[in-house]
Amino acid sequence: MKIFYRSTISLLTLALCTLNVNAQVAEGKQTVALLEFEGRGISQLEAKTLTDRLMSEMVNTDAVIMVERNQMDEILNEQGFQQSGCTSSECAAEVGALLGVQNMVSGSFGKLGNSYTIDAKMFSVETGATIRTVSKTYKGPVDNLLTVIEVVGWEIVGLKPPQDKLDILAAADPALAASAKKSGGGKTLRRLMWTTLLVGGGAAAYLAATVEDPVPLPEPPTLPGESN
Repeated sequence: MKIFYRSTISLLTLALCTLNVNAQVAEGKQTVALLEFEGRGISQLEAKTLTDRLMSEMVNTDAVIMVERNQMDEILNEQGFQQSGCTSSECAAEVGALLGVQNMVSGSFGKLGNSYTIDAKMFSVETGATIRTVSKTYKGPVDNLLTVIEVVGWEIVGLKPPQDKLDILAAADPALAASAKKSGGGKTLRRLMWTTLLVGGGAAAYLAATVEDPVPLPEPPTLPGESN
């Protein structure tokens, strides 16, 4: 009876989650699952803690639909699949297929001397093609390592990190902050705006473009009969 009750609750929870995911998919968001990152030079417990922070920040971007950790573990346990030790792309793709997501994110956190490394990769479960990679090498106070991870969370989904995070990073590692400012969705945004401009949304595209790259408006043409 208890097993039946638990199974029913699990099915209802999964159904509600599915409805919520479907609603977000209708908005154009893609589903993403994050594998626990490998720890290199740090303990796996530390790697798990940093992975959780990365996942939280990816959720904060509101750009993708993240599979919740407990839901992910429950599905994998039911299938008899252990996430630990799953570091290859083939293994990650298999996990993604089990979860029914479109994209997977895998990677590693490392420490060599006083430097920390973060390597993250997002790839398509269906094709196996790499969508985006983000690599950071950070040397500075360990407290700011979490900020670096948060910056990675924005960049891996293709967005420019918020300015407040870049300011914190700039104080700890100016070179790393400068590279982060150049990454993200800037070029994609400009291409989208030029496309909008060409198909007729000129005013809206121009106004949006000036938010990132201010462009002076041209002088209005002189009408017949007007004097300068």
